Amino acid sequence: MHLDVRKNFEEKVSYVARSLSSMAVYDQASFLAVDCGLPSDTFNVIVVRDVSEVAQLQTGVDRFISRKLPFAVWYWDDAVDKANVPEITQHGLVHTETHKAMYADLSQLPPLSFHVEGLEIKHVTTTSELLQFGELIAALFGNSPEGRQVFTYFQTLSSYPLTMFPNMRYYLGICDEQVVAIGTLFIGSETIGIYDIVTHNHYRKRGIGSAMFQHLLNEARKEKHRFSVLQASPDGLGIYLRSGFTITGEVFTFERA
Repeated sequence: MHLDVRKNFEEKVSYVARSLSSMAVYDQASFLAVDCGLPSDTFNVIVVRDVSEVAQLQTGVDRFISRKLPFAVWYWDDAVDKANVPEITQHGLVHTETHKAMYADLSQLPPLSFHVEGLEIKHVTTTSELLQFGELIAALFGNSPEGRQVFTYFQTLSSYPLTMFPNMRYYLGICDEQVVAIGTLFIGSETIGIYDIVTHNHYRKRGIGSAMFQHLLNEARKEKHRFSVLQASPDGLGIYLRSGFTITGEVFTFERA
């Protein structure tokens, strides 16, 4: 299933870019590259499919380097191909993060409700709501240039009707009349991906992130797909395991040194 997790991620990161002229997608046998048109390693992405194709992968890396754009390389592995990680670092990249690739059979998960007093979770349907979503993601990066570019990305997206992107579903968690959490569902061709679960710093340790996750799961059950997939950070791993998700491999993220 780890390749199913990768496929959903590929479809998610390229979904908006395939529709906008300011962005570009390069789909090769050994990699998928997405150029968001901004200097952002959150949205400029290379997904490695075949690490043995060194020369072809280098063309993807060089495309960003020649334009002096930051980017991130994502590589999925299982116990068999973990030895290929050094092949990626030879492209001048350093390993920055590791997540667990996970999946769950939605038909086997019991319906759950995680109630947090005063919390409302709503599907983003307006421009102002989308910008609120973007503000909370951008806040993860503080006052860094990356934070500003992440918000610029959502400003760009907000200039288009959200009906252009029906498979990308953003959610806001609202408490005390402010946005305190976000989450994303991506409806892929074969699986449903759960992404971007973020809780505002001042509202952590209250179960809000867990409530958002359970809400996204319940929304995913309404779709036709049997499996849901995600990539878990060490902080979120426990709740996903307790909810019935299974680890199927690791996801490595690399950036320029």
